[in-house]
Amino acid sequence: MEPENNGEISDVSENPQQEVVVAAVEESAVPENPAAAVEEKEQLVMNGAGDSARNNVEPVEDESPLKVPKAEPTVPCAAPEEPDRLPEEKEKEPAPEPLPEDQEQAPPQRPEEPRPPSPEKVQEEVEAQKVAAQTPSQNDGEEIEASGDKPAEVTEQEKDKQAEVAAAEPEKKGEPEKSAELPGAEAAPDQEVTLPSADSLSFPLLKDDKTKEALRSSRTLVVIRGLPGSGKTFLSHALANAYKDHCSVFCADDYAASAESDAREALDQAVGACCADAVSAMVVVDDANRARERLAHMSLLAREHGMVPIFLEPRTEWSADVARLAKLTGRKPAAVTAMKRQLDEVRLPLFFGWFLLASGRDRLRSAGADFLTALDAFKKNAVGSSLSEGQEVPLEQYFKSKGSLHCTTKFCDYGKAEGAKEYAEKPVVSEMYSSVFDLSVSALFVTPRTFGARVSLTQEQLVLWPADAEKEADPPVTGAGSLPTGSRAHITLGCAKGVEAVQTGLDLLEILVLPQVEPITDLELGSLKFYGEGRWMLELKEPLCVAACFSSYYKSGSSSHEQGKKESKKKRNCAIL
Repeated sequence: MEPENNGEISDVSENPQQEVVVAAVEESAVPENPAAAVEEKEQLVMNGAGDSARNNVEPVEDESPLKVPKAEPTVPCAAPEEPDRLPEEKEKEPAPEPLPEDQEQAPPQRPEEPRPPSPEKVQEEVEAQKVAAQTPSQNDGEEIEASGDKPAEVTEQEKDKQAEVAAAEPEKKGEPEKSAELPGAEAAPDQEVTLPSADSLSFPLLKDDKTKEALRSSRTLVVIRGLPGSGKTFLSHALANAYKDHCSVFCADDYAASAESDAREALDQAVGACCADAVSAMVVVDDANRARERLAHMSLLAREHGMVPIFLEPRTEWSADVARLAKLTGRKPAAVTAMKRQLDEVRLPLFFGWFLLASGRDRLRSAGADFLTALDAFKKNAVGSSLSEGQEVPLEQYFKSKGSLHCTTKFCDYGKAEGAKEYAEKPVVSEMYSSVFDLSVSALFVTPRTFGARVSLTQEQLVLWPADAEKEADPPVTGAGSLPTGSRAHITLGCAKGVEAVQTGLDLLEILVLPQVEPITDLELGSLKFYGEGRWMLELKEPLCVAACFSSYYKSGSSSHEQGKKESKKKRNCAIL
């Protein structure tokens, strides 16, 4: 650099304009002796004038080396040979390395301010180019740091938050987080992983307008489960964006603590308080949720607060890819495989079915109560009672409610029931899961053991109904196999003491296989028929339409299905009926 700087000094001494610059510098410096002034002038020319020339010329050289005329506006008072000399200086000087720290000393060059203001713009462009030139090296450094071992919790949390950002502003913040997410990966593969396809959000509660409108006015508990890095937080934020003020999201990562039990307890307390307050229509729980007991706890929480439980898993392209998830989260493939095995074991619920939303549930309960009251009055007036005074129990007290109101489509028993896996793997089951349907209640019925509502399914709803549901009645009901598909569809409104809800469907089949009888009276709600042995059916004048969400349910402990079948053989008759 020194020989070139000397060449610059000799050229500057021959140029009148450069002499003006030197003179201005001398006046501002005020040296004590001429010799020191000469040396200082040479030093300033080398460091100042040279830097000034580079500042003026460098952007032109970086953008287009052939656009020499752009240097002309910086020398309005120059001699005629000035434009010819500047390109020579530019050719002599090599392209500078990133400017040293002393570039901030450029302000002392202010004696050149009579020139057009282009140098300031040029300086800004130089600094912008420096930042752009340094950015790749910084990113490389980030990738090197990201390649080191990081705690799995931090990586998973960053991944889920990255997925949210990628969905909202993929161009803005996607790449820096990708490099930290996938160590050593190239930009293109990272973008493919962190930007899920449109199909990953193809849930009815996100894309179906009818379902979204219904869920905004009801109460649901959405439980998101899945492997680390599979996109749980991405899905939870999509729900928050879709339901906005109607939704509250609780992420397990936000309740992290030194002890896992403490974190879980804090999360459960927050979720329970939100469900009890009934402020949000939708409560979303973003957690691993890989244990049956955990899923059963969420089902029970929804039941206690009159909410519909919905269990969702991310549908990102890599949600079940062990190798990619291991790379994404920094975990060992064996650890991810073990988690996946645990998740697969509880993928099948206790049962699938339509769960009534709040408005439909209240209307059906009210209609059922009116029916029981009217039936009580009719029996006393027309039939009489065989019980002594004070011993007869009102029907509303005789039947006890059995949990949330729902219409079961398939009893799975966590995969133990016959045909459970085949049913769950049907594409229509996955496509319709979380959809809201309008169920048509056509009749109410009472037996000595159960109190229920008959549901008449549409062709759209029958695709979710198992074709052999009527034939597989256990214990079998003679003649049930010849009934139309969907005849067993019902909603249990109550059961006698010691009787399980599964008996309601069997009682309905027993009524339907009997010969038809004439109505014995007309009540306000419809025509009342009596089939003997305490079996009554009220055919409604107008079907009762109730909104219900197709979902699933989990329960702690062993299934009560077998116990229900044993209890159903007891006390087939009841004096009160």
